Amino acid sequence: MSSTTNGLPGLDSSSAPSVVPLSRWQKIRMVVKVVELRLRFIALMAATGLIFGYWDTIKNHYEKWTRPPGVIHSAASDTEFYCPMHPTVIQPTPGSCPICGMPLSKRKIGEKETLPIGVTARVRLASSRIEQAGVKTVEISYEPLAETITTVGSVVIDERRLKRISSKIRDRVRVESLFVNFTGITVKAGQPLAEVYGPELYQATRELLLAQQRANQPVVASRSELGRTVLGRPDELLNASRQKLVLWGLSDVQIDEILVKGVASTKMPILSPIDGVVVKKNVVEGQYIMEGEAMFEIADLTHVWVQAQIYEDQIDLVRVGQSVEAKVETYPGQIFRGVVAFRDPVLNPQTRTVNVRYDLDNADGRLMPGMFATVTFATPVAETPAFRDLLAHMPAPKDLTRRVSLTVDEQKLCLVTNLKLGSMGDPVAIEIEGKKIWMCCDNCETQLKANPAKFLTRLAGPPKDGVLAVPESAVIDTGTRQIVYVEVEPGVYEGRVVVLGALSGDVYPVLSGLFLGDRVATAGSFLIDAETRLNASPGPVAIPPSGEQPPVAVVPAAVSKTSTHVH
Repeated sequence: MSSTTNGLPGLDSSSAPSVVPLSRWQKIRMVVKVVELRLRFIALMAATGLIFGYWDTIKNHYEKWTRPPGVIHSAASDTEFYCPMHPTVIQPTPGSCPICGMPLSKRKIGEKETLPIGVTARVRLASSRIEQAGVKTVEISYEPLAETITTVGSVVIDERRLKRISSKIRDRVRVESLFVNFTGITVKAGQPLAEVYGPELYQATRELLLAQQRANQPVVASRSELGRTVLGRPDELLNASRQKLVLWGLSDVQIDEILVKGVASTKMPILSPIDGVVVKKNVVEGQYIMEGEAMFEIADLTHVWVQAQIYEDQIDLVRVGQSVEAKVETYPGQIFRGVVAFRDPVLNPQTRTVNVRYDLDNADGRLMPGMFATVTFATPVAETPAFRDLLAHMPAPKDLTRRVSLTVDEQKLCLVTNLKLGSMGDPVAIEIEGKKIWMCCDNCETQLKANPAKFLTRLAGPPKDGVLAVPESAVIDTGTRQIVYVEVEPGVYEGRVVVLGALSGDVYPVLSGLFLGDRVATAGSFLIDAETRLNASPGPVAIPPSGEQPPVAVVPAAVSKTSTHVH
């Protein structure tokens, strides 16, 4: 019979392997080996990561250790020469820049480059990097920008065409009849409005008739000259009677009618002095009125005012004579244009606003006093306070395009580099398109002849109402300053601090920092800015001394160094 082991039939207990239990020391060694294996793996991974992370450093140290001794010159100089205009040009010996011809500046090796005033950094990008980042540039130019103010207004009566009809008859008179018995009726000049009665009126017309009778009587020869002087000349009495009725408001036609009829009148019609609309009626039939009391107000509505309110910080943007337009809800899509006719000299202390008005013809009567209007004032940016203040301290720009020959004092700046003539040595004269102009160095001639139209336009003054404008997409606002990257040469971008006006549409007017014809980065500028931060800036941006005027956009580059392009 087969024996069983551990309850399993057919398995002989003598043939089963013996299991020797591990000692405590063996168990400890096994745990240590497992931990050691894992630590080795972790250390291997860490070493691999460090080698990948610091590969460039390890490689540089290796090359330094393995470099042949003959490569190192113990007498090497610690200085180098560079071009301030082209920072990529660096050489160990003095000389001139092969690009612009400017004398090279000296500096210690590793010393940061000193940038021109207003420049924050320069960076060079490879063409593949530019294409990958989608960097795009545009050339800035003059644009007729305008700063607009939109405010609420209303249509009001032209106060110069408003007439008040009052009683001129002495003492009290009674309104006998009313021909205009409600407000809003349209009347014509000379049309009777009412009829009044008064004893004084009857007496005055009776005196007129008596004076006429006396004037028509033949002169008696025996009447002494003294008697005629005491009684008065008949024609003088007649004229005095007529004048009295004229002062009471009767017209010459009404007086002539009384003289023709020969009957003293007890009633006098009140006539409208103008064509218009009765806007006020202060009397009713049977009412007694005193001398000077207003009876009617008539307004000529064929001409109205549009009156708007502007805040005190906008006052300097609105001037008499500038264009203005209004829209009313009654006529959607229709614009009523005009020019500012008057600006109130007094500020309303409650609303902190000033009334501004302009005139509108209203022959068809569509515009009614009391209508609300949306009024828009358009002020050319070149006429805003910021630009006017800058121009006030600078010579008036001149159009030099018609001059055949210019002097250095007239031109002042190089048309290519915008540098002051004489800053890079003696100015160089050149003839192009029949004009004699000046350059800062010989190397500008190639660029000038390659694109003369671009640079010769800088000889002209800015167009009327035109300012240099930079696209909004080109501006990087850091919160404390605004920077625009300019392509100074292919692949080289320069960050410039700019002073901008208020946004006008999708462009900014430039007060300073840029020049006519500069190519600015409108796409990819944030990548360029990131590159300048990764590669430390060559130096802090230089700040001009207090009182020194920064470059100004509205002055042409040929006239002033501070020309910039500009809402």
